Amino acid sequence: MRPNYKTSLITAVSLAALAACQPSSQAAELAKKEPAKAPAMSSTRTLEAFRQFAVATTATISSRSAKAGDAFTATVVSDVQDAAGRVAIPAGSLVSGTITDVKPAPNPNSPGTLTLAVNSVAVNGRSYPLNASIDSVATELHARSVSGGDAVKVGAGAAAGAVIGQIISKNSKGTIIGAVVGAAAGGAYAAATKDGDIVLPAGTHILVTLSQRLNIVRS
Repeated sequence: MRPNYKTSLITAVSLAALAACQPSSQAAELAKKEPAKAPAMSSTRTLEAFRQFAVATTATISSRSAKAGDAFTATVVSDVQDAAGRVAIPAGSLVSGTITDVKPAPNPNSPGTLTLAVNSVAVNGRSYPLNASIDSVATELHARSVSGGDAVKVGAGAAAGAVIGQIISKNSKGTIIGAVVGAAAGGAYAAATKDGDIVLPAGTHILVTLSQRLNIVRS
């Protein structure tokens, strides 16, 4: 091989290797010059004990069909803010609960009851346990006809008399939900039905009260 040709070949190979290394060197230099991106900051939003917020049931709950141990869900009605005005639980967050006890109505004057407990709330894909109670709920009472036909809704002002939903009491299982019927319903109701089912239609608002402080991590 002639000397001049050999020298030209070596020079060409060296230039090609230098060109191949140049982009990596430039990238390294740019990486040094660019400031490191700060990690996303997260903060804790605290809701103190006794804080209340409303949730809406996502499906109908009835003492006629529900069973103890059944799960139920509800969505947070509006943003729940901490003391500084920051959103801790956004509207639409999913609350999970359990139907801990069900007692079908034995007779028209003793309507059925549902016992509910809330368990957790999901915020940005993370579940937070809830130590809370249910302190208010709008109930309806549906009467089953003696003939066994479809349930007929009996509401305030109806011919059978006013039916008032209320929270009866609380125990270790949760909040017991029933209805005041008795004398308020009158004889017409007793004659027309054989028992009464407590019903929470989808969208029923439930007032939840925290029993302990709740810390929510938000980014």
